[in-house]
Amino acid sequence: MSTPDPSSTAKEITLAIRIDTARHAQLTWIAELRGSNLKRECLKAVDAHIEAAKNDPELMAKADAARAAIEAEAQARQAAIANLFTATQPPEPVQTDAPDDGGSGEGDSAKEAPRSTRGRRGQQASE
Repeated sequence: MSTPDPSSTAKEITLAIRIDTARHAQLTWIAELRGSNLKRECLKAVDAHIEAAKNDPELMAKADAARAAIEAEAQARQAAIANLFTATQPPEPVQTDAPDDGGSGEGDSAKEAPRSTRGRRGQQASE
């Protein structure tokens, strides 16, 4: 994979970083001695870091795992979309005669007394 030429990119993003004064002084001197500027020196450092990362086997293994996960998710989503229009309808749920009251054995008090439609204050809300 080649590194794109920074002069050929149409759009730049501003990246503001804070560095200590010693690093700033060293970078300034390096740029001056090379007849360059801080921006060019920073871009050279970033490009070198990216190239080193491309040769890092641990990072490449993580990238391969991320790529595989993305592909698996994409396949699952494609299958879901395909099944959306071709799958048969799911079976209707089976109704049982015994009510499921959560196992308390005491019945469902909500069925015995209808709920009031008044606000939290009860009678006060209607007065």
